[in-house]
Amino acid sequence: MNNKKTISFLLSFLLVVLGCLFLIFPLFSSQDSKGPFRVKRVVDGDTIVLDNGRHVRYVGINTPERGERFWREAKNCNTRKVGGKAVTLEFGQVREDTYGRTLAYVTVEDDMVNAHLLKEGWAHLFVLEPIIYYDHFRRLQEEARAQGLGIWRKDGFTGPLKITTLHADAQGDDRYNLNGEYVRICNISPQDIDLRGFSLVDLEEHRYIFPRGSLRPGYTALLVTGTGKDIAAGADQLSFYWNSPYPIWNNKGDQAFLRGPQGELIDNVVYRKEYSN
Repeated sequence: MNNKKTISFLLSFLLVVLGCLFLIFPLFSSQDSKGPFRVKRVVDGDTIVLDNGRHVRYVGINTPERGERFWREAKNCNTRKVGGKAVTLEFGQVREDTYGRTLAYVTVEDDMVNAHLLKEGWAHLFVLEPIIYYDHFRRLQEEARAQGLGIWRKDGFTGPLKITTLHADAQGDDRYNLNGEYVRICNISPQDIDLRGFSLVDLEEHRYIFPRGSLRPGYTALLVTGTGKDIAAGADQLSFYWNSPYPIWNNKGDQAFLRGPQGELIDNVVYRKEYSN
């Protein structure tokens, strides 16, 4: 009798364990799955939402943000390519960004969308993590630039650097989260750029001058308001610290000006809270 009770208990226990595994496994398999998935919504030029609710950010490229020139054109190009269609995903070393979006190379009808946007001139090379197709992406960017396509037309992006993010509103109280404020710049030119002497300035004339650092095409540098140790070489993204004791960027609205070593204006971005992400 005791043996029957023991066997019955073990069987019940095994069923419970199997049931838990059945519930958990689909979650992991869904996150790791390459698809195909149906595109439910196109957010902008480099971000989509799948039918399972996952937000996917195209890795290795960057398109104009809402409020910037060419934002609508880049989004329209992406919509024509993937809107309502089935896509598959390929992952690199980093699967998720700081906003919880899946990072992927996205393919539709045997054509990689990341590469397509570069080829059409509505995206530029953008390195935050190792890029599997770096050389290919770089070649496509330069072909689009040579043809004056999209963002590379005469009245488009000139470079050599571009402000890609102005994150003015840190989480919580900015005074106690100075490292939550940052500006990211990207080398959108065809050659390496020495950052020495370039500067970032806000509307109140606070100024940071980069002391050193070299960016390869497509690579990025992050300027953080608070304190830390600069990483000026040997990383996919360089990091610099303003070492300011107080917040720099105004949460209600601000503007970042990127100037060259001779004081010439390279780029500027207006920060509006409704455009932040």
